[in-house]
Amino acid sequence: MVCPRRVAVALPARDEAEVLPACLEALDAAASAHDGSVAVVVLANQCTDETLAVLRATRMRHATLHWHAVSLLPGARHAGWARRLAFDAAAALLQAASDVLASTDADTCVAPDWIVRTVAHLDAGADAVAGRALTRRDDRAALGRDAKRRLDLLGRYYTALDWLRADRAPEATEGWPRHYYEGGASIALTRAFYRRIGGAPTPPVAEDRALFAAVREAGGRVRHPLDVRVFTSSRTVGRAPGGMADTFARWITQAEHAPLHETYAMPAALAPDRASARDQLSFATLPAAIAAAGAIIRARRSAAAPQVEPIAVAALGEHRLHRVAEVDAEPLDRLVAGEGIVGLAGPVDEEQVAA
Repeated sequence: MVCPRRVAVALPARDEAEVLPACLEALDAAASAHDGSVAVVVLANQCTDETLAVLRATRMRHATLHWHAVSLLPGARHAGWARRLAFDAAAALLQAASDVLASTDADTCVAPDWIVRTVAHLDAGADAVAGRALTRRDDRAALGRDAKRRLDLLGRYYTALDWLRADRAPEATEGWPRHYYEGGASIALTRAFYRRIGGAPTPPVAEDRALFAAVREAGGRVRHPLDVRVFTSSRTVGRAPGGMADTFARWITQAEHAPLHETYAMPAALAPDRASARDQLSFATLPAAIAAAGAIIRARRSAAAPQVEPIAVAALGEHRLHRVAEVDAEPLDRLVAGEGIVGLAGPVDEEQVAA
């Protein structure tokens, strides 16, 4: 009999008392659908609000909660080292090479089937899984009508680009349907591959994409399935400089004709490394770009449909189906570019471990 994989979820948090209860509740619900043990490890990084009080008061029914309160040295006070330390603490709870090391963000609620779907893709041969981050319509609406319109436009355009990328250069191990998002809201890899890459990279921004790049460089297979979902906030004031909140704020406040960061018209959008400033879109030109991308997709579909690779999913028993909630959400699968990987030694100068 094959023993179920152990799962440990790394969760960096900085002043997240307001959103952390919902995040932990969602992780506990996801743990209830997995046959193996699940641990949630929170790294409370320099918290000045009630985050520690929330952690002390939290009792999880299906997962075990571990937390550490730390203060990082000035040069290491960024998302890269916060997630690395959370990963390392979570990895210490795992034993087998096939065990699963996962991570999400404190302002994110994982889907009830997040763990079982992730494990299914690892069982099918993936070494790492990049889940899909979505935002809820009501969260976007709370930002105002103009802001919601802009985010909806971007979501439609990036979804179209996902289809076109997969159709243009299908990978041998991963075809359509898939996405191209690689963010901290949904990361998973085996313990063996975490050890192979020497732990999580620690750049100040885009540490999530750096980790997936390290897996690929080490010969690992990364899956980008549509059925591994998390639901993240649309907040515009975040904790990590250069993160999703900063991206939302920039998109919402920039002038209508201002260039959109890393958002290009076709065909440059499919080869952004070779794009130039004149290829950049603005919110004024984005609707036409969406229409153009849609026309290309319709033409290609009518000529020959792209190769479709079936999505491997975990079977859920009838007793678990009621736990899988339908959530009204839309994709937003593109973030700001990362910077170089910068490693720092000994980032922790103070640590308190919960009893």
